[in-house]
Amino acid sequence: MPLQKVEDNKAANVFAYKGFDLCNIPYTQDDIFAEPTQKRLSENTFYDYVPLLTFGNDVLDSLYLISSNSPTVSRIITQKTEYTTGAGFVALPKAKMQPLSIVAKARGESTEVDITQAEALNDFMLEVNMQGETLEDVTRKIANELWSFGNCFLEVFYTSTGLCQIRVLSTYLCRPKKAAENKLYPEYIGVSEDWQEDYVESTDVVDYPIYPKFENIKGAMRSIVHFKIDAPNLYYWGRPEWIGAKIWGELEYRIAKWNQAKFENGFTPSAIVSLFGMTNSEEAGEVVEAMKSCFTGTGNNAKMFIQALRDETYKADVQILNNQNEGEFELLAKLVTDKIVTGFGTHPSLVGVATAGTLGTNQQIRSEFDIFFRGNIRPMQRRIMSKLNKVLDTISEVKGNAWNDIALDLKKLAPVGFEGDLEVMKVLTVDEMRQELGKEPLNNDTIAE
Repeated sequence: MPLQKVEDNKAANVFAYKGFDLCNIPYTQDDIFAEPTQKRLSENTFYDYVPLLTFGNDVLDSLYLISSNSPTVSRIITQKTEYTTGAGFVALPKAKMQPLSIVAKARGESTEVDITQAEALNDFMLEVNMQGETLEDVTRKIANELWSFGNCFLEVFYTSTGLCQIRVLSTYLCRPKKAAENKLYPEYIGVSEDWQEDYVESTDVVDYPIYPKFENIKGAMRSIVHFKIDAPNLYYWGRPEWIGAKIWGELEYRIAKWNQAKFENGFTPSAIVSLFGMTNSEEAGEVVEAMKSCFTGTGNNAKMFIQALRDETYKADVQILNNQNEGEFELLAKLVTDKIVTGFGTHPSLVGVATAGTLGTNQQIRSEFDIFFRGNIRPMQRRIMSKLNKVLDTISEVKGNAWNDIALDLKKLAPVGFEGDLEVMKVLTVDEMRQELGKEPLNNDTIAE
């Protein structure tokens, strides 16, 4: 804040200084989601591998903890992952994947899927790595990493014998290597377990070239595909699309931890009972144990305590304490849920959040999902499949152009089917309805109605 010198007219030898704001800055440094410039990275940093925004794993840790401990964030990420993976793959002729369909027609490219190529691709999809994962398993991991961190690292390798594998590496194990001089984007990804230990530097790093470049590493040609959600001011890393809801996800997590700590540490007795009489310490202990067995524990609620005394001075002093224990921040918790749903670009009905004044019909859910799918899920599917199809093309070439005319796409998964809107008597046969009820069929294939 600049200082302005002000002279006191009454006393020329006394000066005061007042400040004035050039602008009102409503944010903190933690709110700035941007990387250092290339000049700063090359001149002012001592490390060769660029972590996500900070020197260590602080940002990754916060994203991981929120996505794991915030029930709304965790649920939406899981849901988005399943919707992105969809109902499986569909094989398409590569001509239909052209940006302009008129080009495919002009080139006379085939618009039919060759069954021999489809079978070869299908065989590879059944097991794409030594861990026995299918292509659908790998795609689900890619989607989950992207929705969680905005980044995903896919290792691709092949050998001279034609062995080809793909597998997803943990985001914690990977850091882009600082770009060469006069270059804006990195060309290598450093892979090391030291990154997971939050080290800034490591002596045990393996540099993988970024796809489509391959290099011979440990006896195989290897490369890493960096999937990321691009954002302004980010060249090395992507940005999770729910970054605007990050602070609300943290609040939801903190509210739960606050109430958990209060539940564990804030217990008060339900009553204070003082008994008077001429007893020694042993007799007093027996009385206390008897009272505990009669009035505490499961099944001992709301019991009566009756005394029959000759002397009123010996009557017990019983003080009943307020036993209402309610959670705190209840209104904030509801607001937090709404903000998280908004930050993820989804609808309350799709994540199981009830909305006052609406019935939540199947038609409403289908309409909301259609908007959600077109604006969120489909762009992510296209982002994943554009790179994954290129990887499959590379593997096809290694295998002698086994499926060079085929491309894959993901099927749409609907959250609600049409079954509830159909009249069963008009669409099912008698035997089909009997099978639904667990009954033996009657060889009656006629429609019930």
